[in-house]
Amino acid sequence: MGALRTVAVGAARRHVDVPAGTVMSGYAGRAGPSTGVLQPTSVRALVAGDVAVLSLDVCAVHPRTTAAIEVAVRTKVAGVGTCVVTATHTHAGPCVAFGRVGGHDAAVHEALVTAAAETVREAASSRTPCEVVVARAHGAGVARNRRHVGRVIDPPVTRLTFRAHDRVVADVVSYPCHPVVLDASNRLIAADYPGALRDAVEQAHPGSVCLFLTGAAGDVNTGDPAEASYAESGPGVRTPAEADRIGRHLASLALAATEQLLTTDGVRCVRRSVRLPFVRPDHSEREVQVHSWRARQRTADAGLARVLQAWIDWAGTSIPDDPAPWEGHVTAVDLGVIAVFLPGEPFLQTAEEIERTVTEAVGRPVLVVGYADDVPGYLPPSQEYAHGGYEVLDAHRYYGMPAPFAPGCAERVAEAAIATVAALAAPPTSGLEVTH
Repeated sequence: MGALRTVAVGAARRHVDVPAGTVMSGYAGRAGPSTGVLQPTSVRALVAGDVAVLSLDVCAVHPRTTAAIEVAVRTKVAGVGTCVVTATHTHAGPCVAFGRVGGHDAAVHEALVTAAAETVREAASSRTPCEVVVARAHGAGVARNRRHVGRVIDPPVTRLTFRAHDRVVADVVSYPCHPVVLDASNRLIAADYPGALRDAVEQAHPGSVCLFLTGAAGDVNTGDPAEASYAESGPGVRTPAEADRIGRHLASLALAATEQLLTTDGVRCVRRSVRLPFVRPDHSEREVQVHSWRARQRTADAGLARVLQAWIDWAGTSIPDDPAPWEGHVTAVDLGVIAVFLPGEPFLQTAEEIERTVTEAVGRPVLVVGYADDVPGYLPPSQEYAHGGYEVLDAHRYYGMPAPFAPGCAERVAEAAIATVAALAAPPTSGLEVTH
């Protein structure tokens, strides 16, 4: 493996107009829709070989969005066979996930799909042979395990740079940390810290395009428990200036990190299906919960009262006694680095286990990305269920899911990811390889 030193790469970006009054995603406790724009909502695409990787400034990607983008790309773009669509997971973006994590703005969604196809077309038309380097830096001091205060973590900020001679065509920067520096009191559309990070990288590499891919950040943010987001104003410094500081700090580390030149057998993509069961819903328990939520509303602050109302509204929907398993997929792409794209909100532990296993098996750098192609909720490792908390017990309501995912689902996703990479390491066939 690893005979080639260049990959045909192109990149592009576009902005999507999000008018004032658009419902925002990320916080059920937010007081109202957007009042303006702090940072434009961007769609960014990297086309490597015949694979397009997209990054959207939204909280969650719905499979209908992924499918619509794939159809639009097939219609408008020649030479692109696979699309991987990721969300940055900003909590200050528009609601475009068909009712998940908020409402749904059909006009903005349509604009995003159109912009995505045009961005892929532009990126594909500009493909040029590029060397690929990877650089990683620890010691950022930003990411915290928000469920276990005493558990120290130090995930790296990772940079992939695609360089044609002395010109940088594109950078991909990844870091596993929730983009929630801006709290629910913010009503300006924004990319949170990834926006400042991308700006800094593009300033360092004039004429380039930077994509930010959020890593396995399900249990990682800048230090506050998820429940702190029920209030309109969260603890700590939650300002645009702080988001800018963090983004530029991470960018500086990524840019200064030592580079490793990569080789590849050529861009390949393998996708593997995965089915995840839900915990069986308990209708009698839900009736008790609704009574409790209504009682809490009477004394709750405004933000928490809105969160409780969202839960009450969820409880009033039709929830099956035995919901069908969620069905999705895991994708692995050989970009020199093996990029593994996971659905949902995986925890950092899952990514670390995948990276460790894959690195030992194939001896190649690995990058694990979350929030890809479908974001139906959190995927806690089995041992986390005993600790309860928002990610285990509550988040499925904001996602519009019938119940939490059952214990063992994170492990199923990890197994699928490892099997997908094993298929990627096997002799190539042709096009997108789908396994079950």
